[in-house]
Amino acid sequence: MIIDRSLDSSNNSIDFTAKDMGFLLLQSEVSYNFKDKLVEDIAKQVFVDNKLPLGNLPKTNVKYTKMFIGVNGYDTIMSVYTEASKTTKKKYMIEANLDKFNVIEKGIVTLDITFEEGFNLINTTFSESMENVKNKVLIVDQYGNKINEKINDSIFKNVGVIMQKVIQQQENDTVDIDNEFKGIERTCSLKGYGDISCITGRGVKVKDSYTKLIGLFYIDTDKHTWQNGDYQIELELNFQNIMDEKSAGQDEQKEDSSSDYTGGTEFPAEFTAYCPRKSEGGDTDCKKKKLDPSKKTCAAPMAGAYDDKSYYTKDFLDKHPLLKYGDEIQLVTGVSSRDGTYKVNDNGPAIIIEKDGTYHIDILFGNVQDANEFGRRKGKIIIGGYAGNVSDRSKTVIAEAKKHLGKPYKWGGNGPSNFDCSGLMVYCFKKVNINLPRTSSQQSKVGKKVEQSNLQAGDLVFFHNPVSHVGLYIGNGEFLHAPQTGDVVKISKTSSSYYTKNFATARRVL
Repeated sequence: MIIDRSLDSSNNSIDFTAKDMGFLLLQSEVSYNFKDKLVEDIAKQVFVDNKLPLGNLPKTNVKYTKMFIGVNGYDTIMSVYTEASKTTKKKYMIEANLDKFNVIEKGIVTLDITFEEGFNLINTTFSESMENVKNKVLIVDQYGNKINEKINDSIFKNVGVIMQKVIQQQENDTVDIDNEFKGIERTCSLKGYGDISCITGRGVKVKDSYTKLIGLFYIDTDKHTWQNGDYQIELELNFQNIMDEKSAGQDEQKEDSSSDYTGGTEFPAEFTAYCPRKSEGGDTDCKKKKLDPSKKTCAAPMAGAYDDKSYYTKDFLDKHPLLKYGDEIQLVTGVSSRDGTYKVNDNGPAIIIEKDGTYHIDILFGNVQDANEFGRRKGKIIIGGYAGNVSDRSKTVIAEAKKHLGKPYKWGGNGPSNFDCSGLMVYCFKKVNINLPRTSSQQSKVGKKVEQSNLQAGDLVFFHNPVSHVGLYIGNGEFLHAPQTGDVVKISKTSSSYYTKNFATARRVL
């Protein structure tokens, strides 16, 4: 496919630059939200939607869920086949023929061609570098204590000095130490007389006594040049058959839709129905905004208004907080149609907290008859926690976590007798059929990111950089966690100076 053309009058020449059709996949961006869709069907959709001729696609039977927005077609297809490769253990690549695209297994085609000095080989290049060598691996825990270490003797003999990599292991995570060693990097290329069958992904044989490039090599890139009747080829080669792995795409951003409420602290309450009368000047709230009986609003003890009671001591208010305009609280009145999440938007002389901790709450009604039927009754309110999440699952996870309060922390503890921080999260979320990754670092990448100011009960909160600790936010500024060796599963405040300073991120998986 010709992409550039230039003319030169000095020698009456015309130069053309052409690329295979794979060039088109790099130029066209996509926008998809795939949900539990087969990898091969995703690839097919990308080709078809871009009007690209399609040949064969290998079946993987691997399903994939991910959003691709503003990602080019090549990275999209290779990302889904990279995921499939983890299951099939095969290496894939996109092949662009003259008339169609194929996805093939990389490296299985070995050409019956040998580039040999004195025959069809012009020159080869070979280089070695020890710049990125790692011949010793040290594994430490989140506090820097050594867990394991290993030296690769053969790599050490090649360089003669220790070049160490340190890995901070997350709780019960496993580290493949042998996979962390890096030997001397070797790169090679050749220039020879052309053969159009030499394309990326195929294997070719080389024999060159000077650079000692002898054996089977895999083509990483191929460039073909026709000039003045001469056809030459330039190949970048690899000693190993390596897949071009990609990890583009993002998880879907899900908004929570239910209006249930969970978490928080319960207090006794006395509810009184009221119906505003415009003629009496009672149809606005304390901010002079018009009251709307179609919305669930209430008057409640508010800071700064009628809060000068002698028993409103600091200790009392620490245990029985005054509310603010706009706060949301849960009302449990005993009348199901009147229960739910209410917004505080008013106050009054009789709307106080009693010495025994009972909150006086006035509920807004749209008509006098309904208000009279409701009258005055006792119940409870819940302050803190949150509205707007999947409350049943949140309650289940929180209730399960609270069962383990006081149990000892143990590095790698999976429960139920002891836990480390991420092991506790894995154990509790299994109760709602959510399988979290094992480590806090991995858990910090799942679900939807949440700002600290918008935390809801059931969210995961993470600390330190890099992330090495996780807890379960339970509402009211508190989170439940297994802190460290010598400690127990307990509840802490997110507002404490230590956790405020070390807060990293939060994720919502419910």
